Amino acid sequence: MAEKSETTPKNVFSLARQAWFGLAFWMSLGLLLEGLIAFRSPTYLQDPIRREMFRLAHAHGTLFSILLIITQLWLSHAKQSVPATATLLLRVGTVLMPVGFLLGGIWHSATDPGIGVFLAPIGGVLVIFAVVAIGLSAKD
Repeated sequence: MAEKSETTPKNVFSLARQAWFGLAFWMSLGLLLEGLIAFRSPTYLQDPIRREMFRLAHAHGTLFSILLIITQLWLSHAKQSVPATATLLLRVGTVLMPVGFLLGGIWHSATDPGIGVFLAPIGGVLVIFAVVAIGLSAKD
């Protein structure tokens, strides 16, 4: 019979590390985008697809990093365990979605985001599955 894999304190620590480094990265990207606006960068300002994709990457990356911090805090105080697969899906999904938006804005055609944007819905589905799995593992 196979053992059920559950989240360990080491996994919770690595979740926190990803959350804080992710928050630093995505907030730095936001600061860079503000700088591009302040210095009137034509490469950024005259490309609405790039602007939208970069804005989506910054917003989703920052909010997902905060979600990881909240998850880490909840896991460190929860009395029950959470399947390790759920935390893995959450960690992967919170990277894929904003990176997909970022790649979609870097290389794109005149009217559509680049092919990298296909990572965004995959990441979104992974995050939804993870959040549902973590929610189902919460017991009274």
